[in-house]
Amino acid sequence: MTKNTVPDAALPWHTRLWMTIAAPLIRIIARALLASYRIERVDGEHHLNALLAENRAAILCCWHQRLSVCAGYLLQARSRGLRPGFLVSPSKDGELVARVVSGMGATIMRGSATRTGAKALREMYAGIRAGTSPIVHPDGPHGPPNQAKPGTALIAQMTRTRLLPMSFSANRYWQLGSWDRLIIPKPFAHVIVTVGEPITVARGDGIEASTARLTEILDSLDAAADDVMPSRPQRKRER
Repeated sequence: MTKNTVPDAALPWHTRLWMTIAAPLIRIIARALLASYRIERVDGEHHLNALLAENRAAILCCWHQRLSVCAGYLLQARSRGLRPGFLVSPSKDGELVARVVSGMGATIMRGSATRTGAKALREMYAGIRAGTSPIVHPDGPHGPPNQAKPGTALIAQMTRTRLLPMSFSANRYWQLGSWDRLIIPKPFAHVIVTVGEPITVARGDGIEASTARLTEILDSLDAAADDVMPSRPQRKRER
């Protein structure tokens, strides 16, 4: 059991058994998909490299829709010194996510933006101070899609940590019917990753204005990646 996981005693035996089987299988599938992708290029990779050279934590941001490849790319950057982390809800569903991503090398921070907001901020604050760079989706966990919430800019201001926005696009992908229309590239898809310039939220900056700026930049990174592929994923669930 990894640190900050739900205690096994709090889970029914059948849930523990299911998670013990499911988590490694999901990791195998995720790793196989990531290994199959053909990353054509990473535009703006020098922004990430500069942060790594400074040995500084950053808050790594992408829309929930673009989380699959962005998270995979950042997890692979562990070999270059990045210490990626995930904020995972303290629930049974969150426990499965925690077991999957911790097994791929991520640090787990416990908290929910909707139910345990203060605890989530404390966990992220402590993690960043310890050198962990959390991977966050500013429009999560339930949307509306592509609309940043103020928490991301707030924690950046509190910790004096820069935001690193990013996105990706692929020429072939599945798009789920979830609230975020999550994109999962198909095996052997060609992929482009876009990384934006780090964003500083200074002490005197307004959180609302900083949040609007983050929304605008993430949208522009989506558009830049989609134009290269070219790709036109749906941005919201059809009714």
